[in-house]
Amino acid sequence: MTTPLLEQPTRPETRTTAFTTWWRMVWVIVELELRQRLRTTRWKAILATAFAVVSLVVLGSLYLSVIAFGGTYRGWSSALYEILVGFLLFLGIIVAPTLAATTINGDRKDATLAVVQATSITNSQLALGKLIGSWLASLAFVGVAAPYVIWGIVESPNGVAHGLAGVTVLIVLFACYAGIGLGFSAMTTRPAGSAVLTQASVLFLILGLPIVFGLLFPATTQTHTVIRPNTTFVDNPPQPPTSTCREVREDREFHHHEHIWWLLAPNPFFIVADAAAPQRDPLDREAASSVASEISQVFSAVRAGPYIGSRYCSDTTYTYPAVDPADYSVRETAHETSKVGDSWYFGLAFYLALGGIGFWVATRRLRVPAGKLARGVRIA
Repeated sequence: MTTPLLEQPTRPETRTTAFTTWWRMVWVIVELELRQRLRTTRWKAILATAFAVVSLVVLGSLYLSVIAFGGTYRGWSSALYEILVGFLLFLGIIVAPTLAATTINGDRKDATLAVVQATSITNSQLALGKLIGSWLASLAFVGVAAPYVIWGIVESPNGVAHGLAGVTVLIVLFACYAGIGLGFSAMTTRPAGSAVLTQASVLFLILGLPIVFGLLFPATTQTHTVIRPNTTFVDNPPQPPTSTCREVREDREFHHHEHIWWLLAPNPFFIVADAAAPQRDPLDREAASSVASEISQVFSAVRAGPYIGSRYCSDTTYTYPAVDPADYSVRETAHETSKVGDSWYFGLAFYLALGGIGFWVATRRLRVPAGKLARGVRIA
């Protein structure tokens, strides 16, 4: 007895073929996106200009540091990675959202979107193809600067693993920016309007949230009662001066910035620096330091909050590194640096959520039939 056709189990070959066909349709959209950008823009001139600018930044900083100001190559090369990543991140903030912000409403304005929607492609395939195409186009600047990036990773005091981690987070951020721009492109009818909204949103995350953090900083003040040493010096010549110390209770104000630290988490410069910074002992002055590690420690101190601990007379004499683990400076430093290296997850998760929301909005807006459209939107 044969099994009816509808009840026959799906063969693995059929599932594999369906999966391959689904992604083939996505890559067709990606190829169309890239071909359209190559045809409508002068990409060769743009990439050549980008390589020239990156070379000017790298070689110009080398000239100024070593020749003009008499520095050392080692001192310059230790900061090369931070210079390159910061510059590429700045370019990505400008380019990645802008490329995606015109990809849907621009095609709708040119009457090419309806032609693609009339085929068998689904709205999710179309949105994903446009997202990947915009993302790959923004990564062209990273590819142009790849020789200098490899040079910076090799010379970085943070190590190759942390250098690759920073570049990986940078690439993921570009994808998130592309998702944000794609969502605005699907929601607005005019490419200029979506580009402005996208850049305004990105700038608010970079500049607006730190400004809000600064405005809320005075409101985090709280008064705590702590013990502090009160030293009195007695000068009785010809005898040597003597001192007496007694412990008193005082009311002091502390800024609890750990309540609003999350306002700084979406800052991409903090995210990349924290991801590229290695975990190192803050009491070890011989350990190699870098700009990324310094930014990471500042970010860590903001997240950890103030150290509300009592200081005793035995803590008035400091040794560095301290022999006594109960020394006040050791306890305070350990508190402020207890979160180094694990704060960038929150910022990256925030951007992944924003990029995912933008992709979801674009997928919903690309459904066929579209239903009610905004005034002035052309279909074909």
